[in-house]
Amino acid sequence: MVVRDAPVVSHVEHSEHARRPRRVEVVEVLDVTPRMRRVRLAGDLHDLPVTGPTDHAKLFFPPAPGEEPPEPRLTARGLAAPPAGTSRPYREYTLRRHDPAAGTVDVDLVRHGGGLAGTWAEDPRGALWLYGPRSSASVAARDWYLLGGDETALPALARWLDQLPPVPVTVAVEVADAAEEAYLADVPSHVTVHWRHRDGAPAGTTGLLDDVVAGFTPPPGEGFAWMGAEAGELRPVRRRLRAILPSAAVDLDGYWRRGVAGTGLG
Repeated sequence: MVVRDAPVVSHVEHSEHARRPRRVEVVEVLDVTPRMRRVRLAGDLHDLPVTGPTDHAKLFFPPAPGEEPPEPRLTARGLAAPPAGTSRPYREYTLRRHDPAAGTVDVDLVRHGGGLAGTWAEDPRGALWLYGPRSSASVAARDWYLLGGDETALPALARWLDQLPPVPVTVAVEVADAAEEAYLADVPSHVTVHWRHRDGAPAGTTGLLDDVVAGFTPPPGEGFAWMGAEAGELRPVRRRLRAILPSAAVDLDGYWRRGVAGTGLG
């Protein structure tokens, strides 16, 4: 789930989707950067609703790569909770690119080692179950945009850049090192990307996104800001943004929480 510090009234509008579990198979794997692995999934995906920049779905992973993943169990209230004492068999991921004609969807996974998804990402093969997206987001046209995030937000940032009009867009990205900049190697001329490197510092501890926002000068006109990163890193960012934008024009998603396994989007 997305972890939010507090409820946010936003200019983002969400259209709800009917959902059903879809069994998918890995058909291609590509390393976009040293730490970002793209997995192409194929299956009954021709009518998968993927339209907004932050559309995401639950991926149900097998106990070990190549084994059969657990099928999502649905109740009248929606997705059934896992049995008591067991962890969730899924994680949530932004759907980077959907090809309805081919029946495929690309999912980009940050390679971070351990954990359910991290272990699978080192040897992605076989089947998964996909459940979602629950909704798609849309934002009314603005004069400028400020976007940002860490590695977990890169797929959504790329989708934002695919969809935004040719107006000034500033992007702040915190990554491990310069090698990760290849993910957004080609951006249009109206987009300015500010890369910040942790250079060995633990993710979620640096304040690098806040540093970029502190030096940001808003262009003329009405703007909109979206960022996705570790929840604690976004608290000072939220305070700064609300000094230059109405709260309805600020949408920040805590994609994960430091020290809490399995939270947020990957």
